[in-house]
Amino acid sequence: MSGVRVRLRTTLSTLVATGALIGAGAVANGASAAPASAGAAPAGSVERAAATAAVAPRARAGAACRALRVTVTAGRSTTLRLDCAVRGRGARRYRWVARGRSGTALRALVAKPAHGRLVRFDRRRGTVRYVPARGFVGRDRVRFAVTVGRTVHRGVVTVAVTRATRPGTTTPPAAGGPTPQPPAPEPPAPQPPEQPGAGPADDGLPPVLPPAQPSYASSSWVPTAADTCPQSVHERYSVIGPDGKRYPTWHPPTTVDPATGRTCTFGHEHGRDPAASQIFGWVAAHLAAPGAERYAGVPFGLATETLDTWAADKPGTRIRHEDNPGYKVDYENDVRLLAADGTPLGVSCDYLVSVHQGSHSPDALSNNVHELLYAVRCDDGTELIADTISRFGAPGQYARSCEPATVVTTTDNGYPAGVGSREIPDRACVESTVLVPAGRTTSAWALYERWNATNQLTDADGHAIATYNPGFGVFNPARYANAAGARGIGRTLDLCWEREANGDRFDGALCALATGGGSIAAPYAFDDVRSPFNGTRRDVYLRETTVRNSGGRRLVWTDPYGGNASATPFPGALCQLVATVDNSGRPALQERVFGRNRSNDDEGVHAPN
Repeated sequence: MSGVRVRLRTTLSTLVATGALIGAGAVANGASAAPASAGAAPAGSVERAAATAAVAPRARAGAACRALRVTVTAGRSTTLRLDCAVRGRGARRYRWVARGRSGTALRALVAKPAHGRLVRFDRRRGTVRYVPARGFVGRDRVRFAVTVGRTVHRGVVTVAVTRATRPGTTTPPAAGGPTPQPPAPEPPAPQPPEQPGAGPADDGLPPVLPPAQPSYASSSWVPTAADTCPQSVHERYSVIGPDGKRYPTWHPPTTVDPATGRTCTFGHEHGRDPAASQIFGWVAAHLAAPGAERYAGVPFGLATETLDTWAADKPGTRIRHEDNPGYKVDYENDVRLLAADGTPLGVSCDYLVSVHQGSHSPDALSNNVHELLYAVRCDDGTELIADTISRFGAPGQYARSCEPATVVTTTDNGYPAGVGSREIPDRACVESTVLVPAGRTTSAWALYERWNATNQLTDADGHAIATYNPGFGVFNPARYANAAGARGIGRTLDLCWEREANGDRFDGALCALATGGGSIAAPYAFDDVRSPFNGTRRDVYLRETTVRNSGGRRLVWTDPYGGNASATPFPGALCQLVATVDNSGRPALQERVFGRNRSNDDEGVHAPN
């Protein structure tokens, strides 16, 4: 069976890379398409890419790229950015030849690393994921080439694989290289002395935290029969939040269990590694507890934990806790802002977001509130770090994804309403867009969910000092709304074996994977690792970040929903960072979509995820 599963996963990667699932440059609901990554190679084709990296006969050699360096802990993997800067002239020490999502530069892998393997090579985005060989500690090298026009530049990334991250150090970004005119850095936080109970734990996992009060979310994950990593290993991927409590945080889908020395799986993924974000250190410093700065990061469940305190003396206020697999991280570095008409504004921003978006249970059909960490820093002075419980529309309802104007009523859970919506497919969508007649192919958008929210940080009078409105999409949810089904949902996987009386059926790439091209005759459990309906195909919409805080305070405390901003903390308050600027005069921005052609799937991942 494992062989079948590997073939299915490889096929999915191939479909993603070629755009068979979603065409390059596709647009949903009027959104502007993000730069496409149609040049992505499937995970299993990296060695073939290296073997075919020969320079075309008419190409000419260019200058060598500046050497890049990155550090990764043994047992973990990291994404390498294959960017290229060459020596400049005069006062310019270096000049960029290719950086980030260049649409004209193509990368090629020249040689495989000696002590690891490469997966998820994307030649246009210029990224590849490096996985060190089990047990290897030392230096490895990844050699690559960047072709711009007919000029080929050669580059190398040196990877230092260390035994464990020492307390007091900060994980570097995924690849080095100069960044032109970066924003002024935050002053370094003082390093406290070693704390009792914290040790380096030289076993390849993150360092052991000092004693800290556990949060509700800290032990909310329990492995299923399909997951091979024990709960104790999962809890090593924890941070200390600003309240001094222990929270779960991002981890790779697989790691090495120090008890066995073998790779184990968690069964879920949390999106992209936030350590590769250019603002990760800045965000982590803001979310650090005094005296525990070295143990900071992205805490999952901070806002919902704070809601417990906020609600304690407010009768009728509902509390909220969310499952661990639903927390998803994404980031985008060096996003160049465009006006609504496409005109460049000359402003570049870095974004880091963490949202809870469950797509396997009936929760989102009625619950409109979900935790959202939103951080952005731009070179025009715009800065915002906001961790709140975001309101995606009203409680007790959702919008039918195939007819967004149609609102379906469910159970009202008593949470406050907000501006936005959760567009979710239901049985009506299944019958109209998923099950199709013979000769037609089910659209990749047929099961697409899109969650939108307009969030504000407001003062005691209700005046907004910051407004932001990201959106989040899922292409392969594990459930759809079905009032006639158990718990009000149906399983998207089961649709692959359904045939209506008129012959209509689900004829698409995902069902081809789920059924092994028709070789699997009967449905299996929705949480089986073979199912491609596991919530791993997602995208993120980045829109406006409006700050009206000129002359205000940079640090304010709000309630968990972002209201009642105060200059001093109060019970149940969260500290938010808001730049003391007013950028409300800049033109309206063009909506941008990222991650559309990127899959977060990995070994062992299954619903619930």
